Amino acid sequence: MKWIPLLIVYIFTVLTGCGQSRPPEKVFKQLLEKISNVTDVPVNLTKRGEPMLSYPRSRDLVMPVKEIRVGFSTYIGLGRCGLVGEVSARNSSLGKLQSPTTRLLYETRFLRKLKGCIQDLQQSNESEKNKFLAELQSISDQKTEILPYVFWNATFGSPEFRVLLSIPREPLPMESESFATELVTALRFISAHGLDLQSDQDPKDQSILESQYYILQSSKLIGQLLQGMVVTTNYMQQGSEILETVAEQRKLCPIGKKTVKGEYLFNIFQKFYIGEAQPYISQIYTQGRPLVETIHELVKEQTIEIPDAFQSFYDQTLNAEVDGSTWVKFNKALSRHTIAWQTVLKQCDLMPRI
Repeated sequence: MKWIPLLIVYIFTVLTGCGQSRPPEKVFKQLLEKISNVTDVPVNLTKRGEPMLSYPRSRDLVMPVKEIRVGFSTYIGLGRCGLVGEVSARNSSLGKLQSPTTRLLYETRFLRKLKGCIQDLQQSNESEKNKFLAELQSISDQKTEILPYVFWNATFGSPEFRVLLSIPREPLPMESESFATELVTALRFISAHGLDLQSDQDPKDQSILESQYYILQSSKLIGQLLQGMVVTTNYMQQGSEILETVAEQRKLCPIGKKTVKGEYLFNIFQKFYIGEAQPYISQIYTQGRPLVETIHELVKEQTIEIPDAFQSFYDQTLNAEVDGSTWVKFNKALSRHTIAWQTVLKQCDLMPRI
């Protein structure tokens, strides 16, 4: 009877394992092996995709923001603009530890109030207003100058974006429940906020901004998608090499008609490629494309010189304008792989009919 507990553990392990989705690497390795066996073209199943850069350290990303100091009389004068409380909070012990997001909200709020105050003062009939007006205009100009640096620090230099763009070990699961829609909406909201800053418009819905950042730091989707691209690109490149060799040598269907091996390959195509691999590849493309486009827009909105560390990371991973990026290599591998399958299936007169 001593073996009964061990049997229970074994059964539980098997049953729970049955409900779990297989790792993508295992699915694609099995598919490559089956294609290789049918076509008699060898494949290196130990070959892995190129590792990616980690997201840069904060010290390589965060931009210094020039401090603006004013005299005591100017500080008192800011009271008429409703800004003394803002400045006092900024100079408190907590204010000095503001997060990048809080700093962005502070700067945009401060600048909006300051510009309104300048406009009111310009329209007033007060005597001796010119000196104070000049001081306010100087502060406004300096605040406007530093705002792009504050915006950078609150986006790609922020802890939230560090989490968003971190690269986990594991790729996107085969049966993922993550969706890009909410993430894209949050990024577009932040992007629109940046455009408002550049156009001198009042930022929209400031109270909602922090909730959008919460969405970013709660998601690992981009990193999982990138790892998924590495896995699928590696498979598609090797699979394409096999299929291109088969097509070039006309190994399966030398006279352009069905053969037993050709039908075996078609069954693999239907069951394992269309049934398992292709939906995963499609999911990566469908989820990845809007994220790549939205992040690209946010990068283009930056008006400062982007730190080299970020540019290197971006060019290697998500930059759709760089041939060597993970995203571009994935798309090229997908196009090549689709053509490779079509070529072999056509040679065997096995293209799907509808």
